[in-house]
Amino acid sequence: MPLISFSGETSEGPFWKQIRERKKTQTCRRPRKRPIKQGDTLYLYWKVRMRKSIKPIHFIGKAICVKVERRRYAEFAYDDEFARRDGFHDGEELRKWFGDPCNACMQEYDVIHFKLIL
Repeated sequence: MPLISFSGETSEGPFWKQIRERKKTQTCRRPRKRPIKQGDTLYLYWKVRMRKSIKPIHFIGKAICVKVERRRYAEFAYDDEFARRDGFHDGEELRKWFGDPCNACMQEYDVIHFKLIL
């Protein structure tokens, strides 16, 4: 039962809203010590590390992990469709978020595809 925290906002809106509207259906994360696997129930939160006195923890919902794939940044840095599934307007906005692909092209990410269930 992995927990995933989101805190970002793009020109398409805050990630929590995009998840609830089912526009954001994946997230890219550095590989974990205990990897997320297909079929796992994911607990999605908004800004979970922020103190409750500043902002209460906001539960976005539960999701099922549909698929996990390990990909290098260079493989998706210029893919507009991939960027939209991840909550960005296009590949250019994704590259602004993740950085210059020339500097981090070999960086590996786990692309976690999920389906909101609650």
